[in-house]
Amino acid sequence: MKRAKKRIAVIGGGITGLVTAYRIKQQIIKENLPFELIVLESSLKVGGKIQTIKVGENYFDLGAESIDIRYPEAMELINELGLSDQLVYSKGNKPDIFFYNKLHSLNYPTYKGIPVRKMDIWKNDLLTFHGKMASFKDNIFPLKPLDKDIEMSTYLKNRFGEELTEHIVEPFFSKIYASDLDEMGIKSSKEVIYSLEQKYGSLSKGIKHHPELLDGSGNYVTFKKGLSVLTDKLIEILEPHIQTSKKVFEIKENLEGTYIIDINRKEQMRVGAVCIATPVTEYSKLLNNETFGQVFDQVETASIGYILFKFKKDAIKNEPEGFGVVTPRRSDSFVTSIVILNKKWDFLKDEESVFVGVSFGRKGEDLLVSLSNNEIEDSILKDLEMILGITEKPIDQIVKRWPDAIPQYTVSQEGKIKEIIELLSLNYPGIYISGIGLEGFGINQCIGQANKTSKKIVAHIKKQNCI
Repeated sequence: MKRAKKRIAVIGGGITGLVTAYRIKQQIIKENLPFELIVLESSLKVGGKIQTIKVGENYFDLGAESIDIRYPEAMELINELGLSDQLVYSKGNKPDIFFYNKLHSLNYPTYKGIPVRKMDIWKNDLLTFHGKMASFKDNIFPLKPLDKDIEMSTYLKNRFGEELTEHIVEPFFSKIYASDLDEMGIKSSKEVIYSLEQKYGSLSKGIKHHPELLDGSGNYVTFKKGLSVLTDKLIEILEPHIQTSKKVFEIKENLEGTYIIDINRKEQMRVGAVCIATPVTEYSKLLNNETFGQVFDQVETASIGYILFKFKKDAIKNEPEGFGVVTPRRSDSFVTSIVILNKKWDFLKDEESVFVGVSFGRKGEDLLVSLSNNEIEDSILKDLEMILGITEKPIDQIVKRWPDAIPQYTVSQEGKIKEIIELLSLNYPGIYISGIGLEGFGINQCIGQANKTSKKIVAHIKKQNCI
């Protein structure tokens, strides 16, 4: 039992689980702590939604495609791991918007499509005169801080009007959250626009104090050999602690504040602390608690997909000014975003072929993900003809699906999740949840959450063992 009290299990080998385990290992070594660390991954391979493949001499990502460096967490980790010399920075400014059957470039300073200088809204024809006038609402009627969460679409429309929100802002936000903004909460999404406005009184003032947040070239990074460079480095460090093909089915309470983990329905492991870093769909299955199950069983998810196409160099007849395209929900396209990888990444600019990455699927529009590869390809190729003027068949294509990948936290769930975390602390001390969406969306947010969770776990198990 003494050994069990000193054992820490991290369930899930995605970026959140790997960074959590890495930070725990760091603290064990630094403080010479007598703790045992184990990472349990259900599949044969760790890495989660970071998945890199090699095509010819180049590397491409089929899950997370790049890291947004306007947030610091990932870059701090990359520098710490000594990987910064392998980084490649994005080019090509920012995506165009496909609407009214044409491409619209935003040739002025923006944050996720939102014009920082209000007068710039007159420079494009995405909005009617009424829509342009409505975009000045937040200057005329500044809103008070929110007592409780509200729908992201309501928040944005109150700030910028209905047209600017639906035609310009929503495509950029949907690319990140794959969500229905009519349901997702502005506070539960951890969107920085809310914190900036609370601190500075308006987004424009907030961006003036944080110009690094502006959309443009250099916002994103990858590695020439793909984002797996990051997870591979973590795996290398954690290799003695990682166990694959170890699916956890249940976590049960045991004696002296320990827990029993049921692995593969045939193996049991006793531990003193647990980090659950799995998809949200697994949370309620692991703990047999009615309240816990009620909250997380109600969380809906969006299924998403990605296709990497290889075309002849001159296949794109209608080329965007930026490195790609985003589409509003109101468009007739299945596509949520297109990235012309040769424009975004310098190491591909001299390739004889053009590589196009297409993301599809968002809340309410994820049926396409369930179709056959041929049906998906046919639908997306029709969209590429409409948006980019591509009429010829691709030289090659790779389809990747991510079912139930993005949790959709509604306005009512932020409070419920806080209750769950308090319930865990009170009734299941030593068990911590750490997954996508709980602290925001994206690699940075996953790393930031892992940094915090690792400290809590070590602090708990030190107290449990009187250290």
